[in-house]
This record gives sequence, C-alpha cells and structure tokens, in this order.
Amino acid sequence: MAAKPTTFDEYLAGLSEENRTALQKLRKMIRAAVPKAEECISYGLAAFRLNGRPLVALGATANHCAFYPMSSSTVSALKDDLEGYDTSKGTIRFPANRPLPVALVRKLVRARLAENEGRQAGASKPPRSSKRRDPGPQGSSQTDPAVEAFLRELDHPLKQQVEAIRQIILGVSPEIREGIKWNSPSFRTTEYFATINVRDRDRIRLILHLGAKAKDNSTKKRPIPDPEGLLEWLATDRCLVTICDGEDIMARRAALEAIVGAWIQLP
Repeated sequence: MAAKPTTFDEYLAGLSEENRTALQKLRKMIRAAVPKAEECISYGLAAFRLNGRPLVALGATANHCAFYPMSSSTVSALKDDLEGYDTSKGTIRFPANRPLPVALVRKLVRARLAENEGRQAGASKPPRSSKRRDPGPQGSSQTDPAVEAFLRELDHPLKQQVEAIRQIILGVSPEIREGIKWNSPSFRTTEYFATINVRDRDRIRLILHLGAKAKDNSTKKRPIPDPEGLLEWLATDRCLVTICDGEDIMARRAALEAIVGAWIQLP
C-alpha cells in the first residue's frame, strides 16, 4: 500500500500528469489570491489554511479534478457562478482539460475568507454562561495524550475522518477538552457530551449525549440547529451523527460546528 501523502507536493506526485498539471495551475491561482495561506494535507487532500483555519482543498480522481470549499454554504451561495459545473454541497468537480477560471477561483477564495473571518469574530465573543462550562480545573490543553495514543494505534479505514471530526469538535470552543471515555475518544466541557464510535468499518458515529446517565430534561425541547438533517435522535437526551467519508465531513463542517456549539450550551 502506498504511503499516504504528508505534503502538498507528495499529493500531487501521486496523480496522473494531466491531473497534476491541472491542480498545479489551481494551486498557483490560490497562492496568488491568498499569499499568506499555508499549504497542508487536510482530510487526505492537498489543502490551504490561514490563521490555523481550513480554507480550501484540492483533489483528483481518475475521472475528474475537484475544488473543495471546505464549507457547506459556499457552493450554494455562488450557484450562479458555478452553473455548468458538476457540483455537490461541498465539492466542485471539473475535467483536467477545463480548469476553473482565475476570476471564479478568486471569488471562491474570497467567499471562504469572509466566512472564516465571520466565524472568528463570532468566536471572539464571550460565551454565554452555562453550568456545563468549567475549563479552569481541566488544564490549559484541549488535547489528551491518551486520545493521541488511541489514534496512533487505531486501525480503521476511516482513520483520517476520525481525526477530522476530532479537530472540528475541538475547534468549536477552547473550553472543550478530550479524553478516553467508554473506550473511545470523547469530549467534555464539565461533563462529557460527545463520543466517537469506531466499531463499524464503513462509517463513523458521533454520539451526542448529556453524560453517563440519562437526564430527565428533553433536548428535543431545546433548539439544536440541524438544517442539513444530520441528527438521528436515539432518545430525548442523545442523538447520532453518522459520517461515511471525508467529503461528507468537509461539506458538513459548518453544520456540525453549529450542532456542537448549541449542544454544549445545554444545561
């Protein structure tokens, strides 16, 4: 099995010459639009990030190249500009011999910059008071060596997606901490509220709950934003989000962030 790429150049090196040439052109367009953006590998794709936040990603298959806005709203917001392209909620596909025009790439990147700046402004606001928030005694680090060790040893075909979900959850609030609970990576503020289940080989299940014991209050009576229908309710105090592939995560990142942000506000 070929080693997974760890750099942008390694990703491009694994493509056909035609796809590599197309993505190299797209890479230059993005770098020209955002000179300060950092190249990286994200969710197994060649990607860019700025100020620590994912910006856009590039990829290719045998049949097409793809531009990933790493957002669930960019494609729909620019649907008129993308008329004629093969798109889904988080992906813009194009043949290698028909690259995206410079003006469109700039517009896509500007839209993502604006979205990230809006999120950053929102994150800078003081959080509402909540009984579930108590970061002080839990230390300053969000990550836990036990979770990192768990992921190093994890043998799972969707391991990269597990790491992506982990980073999305930790990025919602600096007050979120991780740990191993119920033999799985779990997340807490004061109490544990989410657990990643990796027992199935073809999917990842993120379980949102209110701790180890069922609560009398019903979260269904509280507003949990779910415009994309990600939530499957298992009981009045817990629900499930199922992720099957990396593209799913990128397309639904904003929706998942909104769900987690609302969940940690529950009493």
